[in-house]
Amino acid sequence: MNRNKIACECRHITYGEIEDAVRAGASSFAQVQQMTGCAKSCGRCREFIEYLVKDLLREAERSER
Repeated sequence: MNRNKIACECRHITYGEIEDAVRAGASSFAQVQQMTGCAKSCGRCREFIEYLVKDLLREAERSER
């Protein structure tokens, strides 16, 4: 994953910032949104970021096994 790629254009939130929020303990889109501010303007990125968060959580779960 390119950590510098923008996930939320309006707020200029990167993939890396989303990943960092998950690694810091966020376990839902709402928590990531609260920690990063993503998807709080136009909301066009919301569906994608929800998917990204779920994917990152699955990855974290697999690596814990």
